[in-house]
Amino acid sequence: MIELHWQEGQTQVSWAHDGTAVVKSYERPPATVTVWHNPPCVIVVEAVDGADRIDNAVVFEPDGTERLRLVPPRLDGDPSWNIGFYAVYADPHGLVAVFATRVGDFWGRPDLNTGELTSVAQWR
Repeated sequence: MIELHWQEGQTQVSWAHDGTAVVKSYERPPATVTVWHNPPCVIVVEAVDGADRIDNAVVFEPDGTERLRLVPPRLDGDPSWNIGFYAVYADPHGLVAVFATRVGDFWGRPDLNTGELTSVAQWR
């Protein structure tokens, strides 16, 4: 079990798993931090304000190593319209990742083995 220590607005994210303590520090507070148990991981959505990268949703192993980054959805339109992920959260059916663009937001179900989103649709 992963024991998360983070509150919205904090720049430090920490967790414990099987006697291992992990601490991650960020210049700006992450947008969201989510613990998932299948497979066990911590998903940190790094702040996007002024960020260079749009693959800002990081999946960490319980020991703190980076497993992968979520892959932004493939959308029609100019790639410069893409802003980045702004939330990953659990709902009764699994994980939901929300991706922002300058022309609307999209959501999908992240595959934590590949980083790809499935069932991508416009966020309303």
